[in-house]
Amino acid sequence: MKPLDSQIFHRLTRLYVIALTMVAFLSMSGQIIIQVFLNSLLDDSHVVNIAGRQRMLSQRLSKTAILLCRQDIFQADAEHYSQDIQEIIALWKASHEGLKNKNLTTDGKIYTVRNSAKIDSMFREIDPIFQTILSNAKLISQHINKPTPNQEEILQKSLHEILVNERLFLKMMNQIVFQYDLESRARVHTTKSIELILFVVLFIILIIEGLVIFRPIANYIRLVIKKLTDSESELRQTNETLLQTQQALVQATEEKFKLQLAEEKVRSASLMEGQEMERKRLARELHDGIGQMLTGLRLHSEKVKSFAFANPKQDKSFEELQKLIQETIEATRTVAFNLAPSVLSDFGVTPAIRILTEQVSKISGISIEFVEKKIPRLPETVEVCLYRITQEAIHNAVKYAEPELLKVELWEKEGFIHLSIADNGKGFDLASIKKTLGGSGLKNMQTRAELLNGSCKIQSKTGKGTKVLVQIPIISNNKLINRRKKSAETVS
Repeated sequence: MKPLDSQIFHRLTRLYVIALTMVAFLSMSGQIIIQVFLNSLLDDSHVVNIAGRQRMLSQRLSKTAILLCRQDIFQADAEHYSQDIQEIIALWKASHEGLKNKNLTTDGKIYTVRNSAKIDSMFREIDPIFQTILSNAKLISQHINKPTPNQEEILQKSLHEILVNERLFLKMMNQIVFQYDLESRARVHTTKSIELILFVVLFIILIIEGLVIFRPIANYIRLVIKKLTDSESELRQTNETLLQTQQALVQATEEKFKLQLAEEKVRSASLMEGQEMERKRLARELHDGIGQMLTGLRLHSEKVKSFAFANPKQDKSFEELQKLIQETIEATRTVAFNLAPSVLSDFGVTPAIRILTEQVSKISGISIEFVEKKIPRLPETVEVCLYRITQEAIHNAVKYAEPELLKVELWEKEGFIHLSIADNGKGFDLASIKKTLGGSGLKNMQTRAELLNGSCKIQSKTGKGTKVLVQIPIISNNKLINRRKKSAETVS
């Protein structure tokens, strides 16, 4: 089955071709008839004119014959009149024969002469009179310039014949002219009737086309347009429904994504809190357990030192043992401090970071500059976050960057805590490091900052060092706790 647009196109094309063909045929027929009528009208008017001229020529011929036959009166103009009569005779004869024989030629142009049976009969009646006048005119023309013994008699006799027949010729020629005019008028009326008939037929055809072709096709087009409009309305409603469904789906997806983010955030926060609790427990175990045992061991070694040894070698070995015990105690304290520095919870993040930089500088031999500005005490979670990020950044710099100088800055500005850790080490390609490390220390730093609605940006180029920029809003412990509770309730 052909598409709807093709069906409408072919149907309209077929109907329009039929309608336009009929209109064009009638219009062309009327135009052809008009053109033929105009041409025939021109020929008829010329024929009527020539026929009327025949009367004038016959009168002129009679006048000229009179002038030539009275040379005693018009002797001076006789020569001119003899030439005129020859021209009149030639023109009068040619016009009469052209009208009678239906083959009229004037100035090299041929005109159609449509003689009816009546006109032919009238020409047959007038022809003897015409021939009499013509023959006598020719005698006058021939003898006027050739004197003969009986010239005067011939001239007078010929003139008498011309004058006797002229009135009858004029009368019959008038009838012929009137008949030409009457028949021409009849043809005009006939043409008008034909043109009127064509107009009426064309008008009727247009009405029929309007009723049979254009009205049904207009109704059909209106029906198609209505169907298209209804389809468009249904399609619009369907699109609106789909759009609403899409918006609902997008909203549901966004809510699901937000729930996943909230769940991930809660899990990360719980993981970080669990890590901190585990660090504190290990630090407490080290301090209260192994630390106390090592302290007791050192005290017992002090008591043993009061006894004299058998030889210097034993004394030296005992001193080395005491030194090892003291180093073990210091190492345990350092590990316990790194796991959960008590100074962080007692005095805040600034002293904790200062002690951290001093310890790392002493152990690694790298110069670390800590620029501290006075800041208020922060919520425990914020202080732990800043400390762990600083610890991780310094650890990475010492381990990988091989810097000569580290600079740590901590300050407060416009409701935000800012932390900056910069080194002049060898740097790295951040994109490649992210691909290879995945969830390593860099990701942990960013996660810690994002859990507190902050940000952690890492800037690094190969050979130009690394810089870690942290920005965390200052919020109270109560607000943070309430937020995490709401997140946990949302996830559950």
